[in-house]
Amino acid sequence: MKTAILYDSATGNTAYLAQALKQEYPQAVYCTPQDCDIEQAERVFFGFWTDKGTCSERLQAVLPKLAGKEVFLFGTAGFGTSQEYFAQIIARVSEKLPDSCRVIGWYMCTGRMGEGVRKRYEAMCQVSETREKGEMLLRNFELAAAHPNEQDVAALLEQVRTKVRS
Repeated sequence: MKTAILYDSATGNTAYLAQALKQEYPQAVYCTPQDCDIEQAERVFFGFWTDKGTCSERLQAVLPKLAGKEVFLFGTAGFGTSQEYFAQIIARVSEKLPDSCRVIGWYMCTGRMGEGVRKRYEAMCQVSETREKGEMLLRNFELAAAHPNEQDVAALLEQVRTKVRS
């Protein structure tokens, strides 16, 4: 079965996971939305960073190319660590897929955010009305700074091995 790894990565988090998949599937087509060649693939590992609760506009533009394919979704999100939160993101991405796709599994983990985000959160801490929320967001920022990591890669590969038939 011909496989493709299609991903978009704003900060390198999703690229890190995609690289692990490339090592697991060295014969797979490896591409981004800008150089996407997945027409012949039967299975696509679809990797995204969370942008406003779903995948990026660059990935949304190539969704029609996924028609008729098996799709394994994987992604990163700067906020949140719960599987319930991740499942909501996966549901929003899944809703955008062509009806003829078959989602065969998914994996998500926390991903580090850029310093611009930290500065916004720090600014929130300086205003009494937003201080509490800013402090909570800064704690999350610090937690996310260590992800994705080797444990996240191991969990992704375990999920893939469990859900994807060879």
